[in-house]
Amino acid sequence: MENNDESLDGLIPRRSPERRLQDLVEGLAELRLTPWGLVQKLEKFGDDRPSRAILRSIERMISGETKVSAEMSVIMSMLLRQHRRLNERYADLRWEITDNGTHHAQIDSWHVYLTPQTRGRWLLSCAAGPERQDYSPPWGHWLDSFELAKHKALVEVEEGMNEFAEIKHEHRQRETS
Repeated sequence: MENNDESLDGLIPRRSPERRLQDLVEGLAELRLTPWGLVQKLEKFGDDRPSRAILRSIERMISGETKVSAEMSVIMSMLLRQHRRLNERYADLRWEITDNGTHHAQIDSWHVYLTPQTRGRWLLSCAAGPERQDYSPPWGHWLDSFELAKHKALVEVEEGMNEFAEIKHEHRQRETS
């Protein structure tokens, strides 16, 4: 039986360790993620190592102390594809200013609110619908600029949609058990 990996040899060029490092650093910048932000994403995806161990691993890759793992390259590639799709899909997203100065946008059935705070910071909140009881993913810190808040809104809605779908799936599983 033929090995499928061997049939792809030469079609997808292998990246050098230097290229993987460059891709990681550039990817983090494009995603506007700090190493700690990447740790939080990896934990959401199921990485159950201690946070400090994940962070140390990422920092060692970024510093060039260790090679960027193939798994990290795959994760970054998936995050970048999602990010680019979101930016393209919502390129014309309209933000409306409410009476209290909060900026509001609707992304599919989700409602996103960016509220100005002191010192130019913004507070992001989003929910699966317009009502207070609608599902809202946990969110916990302020953002340093309106542009960063708009960027983060897309990311958080996408993650909220994923989490909400998982919650609904688990609920259906419990009901059928």
